[in-house]
Parts: sequence; C-alpha cells; structure tokens
Amino acid sequence: MPRTVVLCGFGLVTGHEQCPQLAAYRIEARTADNKRVVLHLCSDHIHRAWHIAQNAVDKKFPDHHARVRSIHLHQMQQKVQTAEAAS
Repeated sequence: MPRTVVLCGFGLVTGHEQCPQLAAYRIEARTADNKRVVLHLCSDHIHRAWHIAQNAVDKKFPDHHARVRSIHLHQMQQKVQTAEAAS
C-alpha cells in the first residue's frame, strides 16, 4: 500500500514560502494545559522545531497564550520503491 507523501510544514506555520523538501520528522508539541499540535518538518528545519511548534500553538490557539512545554520528535521512515527492470 503506497504511503502519502508529506512535505515540510515550515512555510505553513511561519508564513514564509513553502519548503519543497519531504518531511523527515513528525513533531508533536504539547502545552502545560494539554493543548496539542502536530506538524511535519524536513531535516533542514528540524533544528528550529521548538520555535516552529510555538508558532503553530500561537496560530491554533490565539486566545490562550499557551507556551510549549514539550515536543516529541518522531523520525519518519522514507521508503523508496524501486521499479524492477523488465527482462
């Protein structure tokens, strides 16, 4: 069964131009009052995961002034299917 291709969500959260890279990580961020956001980031943007997660929380819950308390990084498996050459 083919998997869905997920692109990096950096541009969606920050308002910058869309990142064309495939997501390599799934980030789950939680606040102290258990509000949760999930986003996907590529290897180029993973070093900014905490900051990007806070931006996502601010956008999703604008009236709560919630701060990110923890983030969980889940590395996504990139399976590349190769076509077998016909003999």
